[in-house]
Amino acid sequence: MENLIADSLHKLMHLHRSQMKATIETSGVTLSVSHIRALKCIKYINDCNASDIAHRLSLDKSQIARVLKELVNEKYVEKIRDPRNHRCQLLNLTNTGNELLIEITKLNTEIIENMTIGLTDKQIKDFIHTTQIMTTNLQRASTKSGA
Repeated sequence: MENLIADSLHKLMHLHRSQMKATIETSGVTLSVSHIRALKCIKYINDCNASDIAHRLSLDKSQIARVLKELVNEKYVEKIRDPRNHRCQLLNLTNTGNELLIEITKLNTEIIENMTIGLTDKQIKDFIHTTQIMTTNLQRASTKSGA
């Protein structure tokens, strides 16, 4: 049973990531998946900073720093000084970044619609619930082991 779970998750994650990458490339967007995920974090995390993104994406700060540098250089993201902590910078999407994220969201919606053809709303809700439990379990185990 364990192999079936691991294989199913691996196949799903690989196919989703591959489909997202192919769809994005076809649309003319030149950003990597990690750049897109960072844009989403900036959009949806209040008072977002680099540490928030690193934590949410489970990436180290140096990886996030490189991604953010590129997003700032491409004018998708702007940094502003945190009024509560002048040593910290908050991140905001620019108008260009917001427009790009809207386009990416449309593309992602198409992929999700294709992926969930034939599934009922209950099956989708059950899937989300199950994956949230699994994620929490793995995060808890990671914290216990010090990883």
